[in-house]
Amino acid sequence: MSSESSLDSDYAETQKTRRLRKRARRAKSEPIIEEEEEERPAEFPLQPLLSALRRNYSNEDDCFDQLVEPLLNDFKHARLAQERVNEEMDDDGRVLRPLRRAEATARIRDLEAIVRDGEVLSTPQIILLRKLKVQRQRNAAGIDPPSIVAANESVTPLPPVPAGLPPPNPEVLNALYAIKTTPFSSSLLSRIHGTREHLPHNVLAVDWDTRTPWMDLMQDIHDHYSFAHPEREPPVRRAAPITYSTLQASQVSQINDLLERSFWEGIDISDSLEYTPERSTVVAQYKKIVVGVAIIPSPIETYITYLAVKSGWDKAQIARNMLFHLITLNPTRDFTLHVSTNNSAMLLYNQFGFKAEEFVAGFYADYLHPNSRASENAFKLRLRRI
Repeated sequence: MSSESSLDSDYAETQKTRRLRKRARRAKSEPIIEEEEEERPAEFPLQPLLSALRRNYSNEDDCFDQLVEPLLNDFKHARLAQERVNEEMDDDGRVLRPLRRAEATARIRDLEAIVRDGEVLSTPQIILLRKLKVQRQRNAAGIDPPSIVAANESVTPLPPVPAGLPPPNPEVLNALYAIKTTPFSSSLLSRIHGTREHLPHNVLAVDWDTRTPWMDLMQDIHDHYSFAHPEREPPVRRAAPITYSTLQASQVSQINDLLERSFWEGIDISDSLEYTPERSTVVAQYKKIVVGVAIIPSPIETYITYLAVKSGWDKAQIARNMLFHLITLNPTRDFTLHVSTNNSAMLLYNQFGFKAEEFVAGFYADYLHPNSRASENAFKLRLRRI
């Protein structure tokens, strides 16, 4: 029994070792060698070396001036040689060279000091300041200055004016001197934007079909001039649409004048530029003329403060279009307004769904002129959207 048990124990031990060897072989046979490690450069910290060099070879007497002083003359000669390469001769025979960086910086500080003192720079000073700042930015970005090479070809002088020419026609001179502005068709802006005028920003709609009494009158005057003077070349008159856009700062003066003529004096809508004008204002414009306006204080307070159309542009559904765009810009808000009891705009508001909520006696008493035909009493109307 003991011999069998000893044999069994030996067999168990040999089997254990064999199993362990097999596992080790399997572990060795795993494809680990397929992953090749990248060769990394050996890292060698320089800080200990620099500290050792500084400790063994540094000298407290050494300074920047002592190190640079032997080389300073060489640097100066090299700079002068480079400046001679860039030297130019002006028409008076004076030698000119580009400004050094220190000189340019000092000149910029001098010009900026003049501006800080409240003085106005002259045109040459403004141009100089801008060129110096641009050159400083180029130097910081490492951009080479543009090379401008003058043509070497000789210039042929103009022939002298022959004597005995008749004097110019004074009527032609007076007509030329009377020109104060350039027509759009002959301006540089027309070449940039094309034959049509540039549309304003934030355009809501463009109407090419509407014809107003003022547009027909201008066309009649143009045709009458062409018929009365067939020998003259008629001026070019291009068709233009009525554009609907939001308020811009350039339109404020025209809108104030339009509202003062339509309602009362002292109206100023400049504050409308500060309260989301892209949702609270609609301006109708023909070329550069403001022909209508609709304003609410803000998208939160949707009370229609002003809705007016220029005289000669009425009965062309301009007010209807402005009111439509104003309501469309704020689709979930109720709209309220006050309208005089004898104002024909009541029909327009009823077509949009406005309903009378209140009768206010003497609402316009403090605003209307004593000779005004408009009634002092008003209806308060509301358009419910919720």
